[in-house]
Amino acid sequence: MANDRPSWRAHLADADPRWIPGPRWAQVTLLLLLTTAGVLRLLGWPSIPFTHDEISALVRLYPTLGETIRRGVIELDTHPPGVQVLEWLWTRLVGRQEGWVQLPFIAASLAGILFMYRFALAWTSATAALAVTALLATLQYTVLYGQLARPYAIGLFTVALLADQWTRWLAWQRTRHLVGAALAAALCAYTHHFAALVAALIMAAGLVLAPPAGRLRWLLACGASLLLYLPNVPILLRQLGLGGLQEWLAPPDGHWFPDHLWWVVHTSGVLATVLILAGAVSLVGWWRGPSRAWPIVPVLLVWVVLPAALGHAYSVGRAPVLQHSVLVFSFPFALVLLLGGLHLRRPALAIGLSVLLAGTATYTLFSARQHHRTALTSKYEAFLQAAAEGAAHPDRLVVIDAPPEVLDLLEQEPRYAAARGRYLRLRDLGSNAALLERIRAQRPAEVVLGLFHNTDRALPALIQHSHPALVGRVDRVEGQVLHFRTTGNGLTDTLAWSTAAPGTVPADWQVGPTAVGADSLAGGGWDLSGREYGVLFQAPLPGTHRPNDAVELVLDVTALEEAGLDVEAVIELRSTAGGRDTTLVYRSASAAGCALRVGERAPVVVALPVSRALSRHPALMLRAYVWNRRNGAVRVHGMRLRWREGDPALYGLVEPIHGPWRFAPR
Repeated sequence: MANDRPSWRAHLADADPRWIPGPRWAQVTLLLLLTTAGVLRLLGWPSIPFTHDEISALVRLYPTLGETIRRGVIELDTHPPGVQVLEWLWTRLVGRQEGWVQLPFIAASLAGILFMYRFALAWTSATAALAVTALLATLQYTVLYGQLARPYAIGLFTVALLADQWTRWLAWQRTRHLVGAALAAALCAYTHHFAALVAALIMAAGLVLAPPAGRLRWLLACGASLLLYLPNVPILLRQLGLGGLQEWLAPPDGHWFPDHLWWVVHTSGVLATVLILAGAVSLVGWWRGPSRAWPIVPVLLVWVVLPAALGHAYSVGRAPVLQHSVLVFSFPFALVLLLGGLHLRRPALAIGLSVLLAGTATYTLFSARQHHRTALTSKYEAFLQAAAEGAAHPDRLVVIDAPPEVLDLLEQEPRYAAARGRYLRLRDLGSNAALLERIRAQRPAEVVLGLFHNTDRALPALIQHSHPALVGRVDRVEGQVLHFRTTGNGLTDTLAWSTAAPGTVPADWQVGPTAVGADSLAGGGWDLSGREYGVLFQAPLPGTHRPNDAVELVLDVTALEEAGLDVEAVIELRSTAGGRDTTLVYRSASAAGCALRVGERAPVVVALPVSRALSRHPALMLRAYVWNRRNGAVRVHGMRLRWREGDPALYGLVEPIHGPWRFAPR
């Protein structure tokens, strides 16, 4: 390989030094691709709805910069302070309206694409540089993270700037490129920990590849970056002590990396095929031109593989941090590695390839990923719109489950002013029972429920006891809006699975107590008085359900005494693979928690959403039973198991959309 080194240095030295390098046809194509990237990132602007992640950053902005860093970063965040400081400064100038807050992030995303084009062109070819640019412009991975007011667009920009300055310094050893690289590396470190990791790898590669006469200068640039980062070291050490995101993020399993790649290609076989074919042609190009492959191919491999490997190891061994967003900083280098061997001599073919890649990615962005329905609609917007509409319907009760700090922030927006005071906050009520008591006391003709992604999925069934007609439903990313009435023809979103009652006991049910006839207080049923258990269902989980569908156990019961209010409906999801019986999930709900009263016949409901991760466990078995905790006087009139159709786009920004989206927003 030593004989190849002068050739790669000579190749870099001959690179085009202009601000927008490349032949005229490549420059024109680049501008068209950048325009496409801008259009995709500005769809819906200036009212692109904030995500929960963006709102969480805004509620951590305090009146002074010092308080913002102390409380909004050191105490409450796991990211470096750079983007939080930027948002503090920017929002003081432009306010907190979505479009203006997101604008510098969109601009940074576009600038990052330009710098990655310059980097790819210097090391590979115009064909490869345009192909990489086409995908960076149009893949949802970079479109989505390129418009969020979070660290990702800024990190993509700073990493791309560093790679560009690193390349130009290796080519010409000019001081301005050395200074640019040192500043870009420091900015990476202040933006995101994974951007800092990628920056460290780039700076280390510079130290290895620097010409002997320039190695000391590069080492000084590395030292300057570290000095600039020193003020953040105490914050970093505290954040490392916090661990990771274990409160809401699961450790990666064996499916994580295949799922990640499938998500990157829009869960589309068409786009995957196009990329595989382009990658195969590129591999041949790398193989036939080993002088072009050295040293950039091994360098790119390190930049791509090491952050993923370290993220995975930390997530498994320490605390979960690995998710799509943290690999976005090394993702452009994965594209250069995949497509860098492409070299088409005819400009028309190179342009045609970039158009094919951009066109396929754009088409699947909307057809497979439904970007206009996932990224450009908001559950919070739907919640507060329902509350505002409730002002014209005095007999409608609107209930919203969402973080209170989010609702407090959004209520300050003029367009949500009509929602203020027009709805109940479920988290203020404190429990399902409190909500059901409120409905019982108020007796509204309609109930509208805004569900957050982690809301108890038993609520719809509990509300349907008094308001059985589901007359409206809208499924959005991380939330739903359900509209119930006491009368009328409703939608059907449930499917019966199995039912047991005295006189009707299917094969999968086991019933211990004997049936008793009707009496003046409780009616007929199974008498569980003095018994802890007595009715059990057990069967394999059917393979017909889709991820996010919820299985509901509805227990029709009467508590004859106070102790009977502790009777619980229980669901267990178990795996019996390999001869082992392992409990995966346990869910229960008590009669008191469902607002039952002594002597009243009403349902006790427990619901279990079967997520994509749960569905993948082999040999799934579901157990459903009654647990009479205090052996109280209880009459069970029947038990029903049914499926409630889940929100197929509940996690649609990070997972495939599971099946038909029947209740999609218009």
